[in-house]
Parts: sequence; structure tokens; C-alpha cells
Amino acid sequence: MNPEQALILVEYNTWANHRVMLKVAHLSQEQLLAESYLSRKSLLATLIHILDTQWYWREGAQSGNLPIRTLGTSDFSSFKALQKRWKEEDHLLHEYVQGLSADDLQGTVTYKWPQARPRKRPLWHILQHIINHGTHHRGEIGQYLYSLNQSPGDLDFIIYISRRSQ
Repeated sequence: MNPEQALILVEYNTWANHRVMLKVAHLSQEQLLAESYLSRKSLLATLIHILDTQWYWREGAQSGNLPIRTLGTSDFSSFKALQKRWKEEDHLLHEYVQGLSADDLQGTVTYKWPQARPRKRPLWHILQHIINHGTHHRGEIGQYLYSLNQSPGDLDFIIYISRRSQ
């Protein structure tokens, strides 16, 4: 993965998240919190899980320290608060990746957390994980939103690329 490719993937991730969030904004608080068939307890919990993973791994890659705790529903007083935090995190990820060189992307990151010994991974693996993880859960959410007549539409990478180059 080269710097341009990494940045395009991060921009795609932001675009796809934004499309989902636009549709979620039409839902009631009850719909956000209702128990669901999603991989997390509710739609809101699944959205927070996507954000948490992006934040968690960016922090680990950037600082070498994985956060001790994870984000949860109690961290957000409202959907607007989640949107605000997500926008900030997207900006932080974009800035981080924009500053990476080809050598950085091909290099390894050593990260640690209190529960285990330090580990090493290629940086591009971490970035790819952030993108793939988001794609997986957005797919779940997209299907769920479709059942509520709020489909975010196609979130395919190739569609993003086609629109980006217009």
C-alpha cells in the first residue's frame, strides 16, 4: 500500500460512514436503541463499535499505546454527540494517514496495552483492518436500515471511486 492508496481508502471509509450516518439521522431514539439482529445489541451500539475500532487502532498506530477502555453508549449523550465525535475521528485519521510516507506504511508499529506484552504489526495491516472492519459493520447496518426504509444505497468502493473521479 502506498500513501495515495492509503489516503483513498481512508477517504472512502469517511464517505461510506457519512452516507450511513445521514440515514441514521432520520431514525428515532427508540429505533437507535432497539434490540436488533446486528452484531452488537442495537444500531447505536454497532455504530459506536465502528467508531471505537477506528479510534482504538488509530491511537495504537499513532502513539504505540492502545486505549485502555473502549467507547460505549454511555460516552455519547445523543446521536448528535456521536456524529460530532465521529467527524473529529475521521479528521484525525485523515490527518494521520496524510502525513505517512511510503516507508511508514511499509514499516511496523509496536503497540502495547496493559493486558499483554507489546506486539508488532505492519502499519498497512492496521489501516486495512480499520477499513475492512467498517465495511463489515456498515454492511450489517445497511441491511438493517433497508428494513426501516432508510437504505444508505450502494456503499461499494468502486462507486466511491467513480464518483470521486467525476
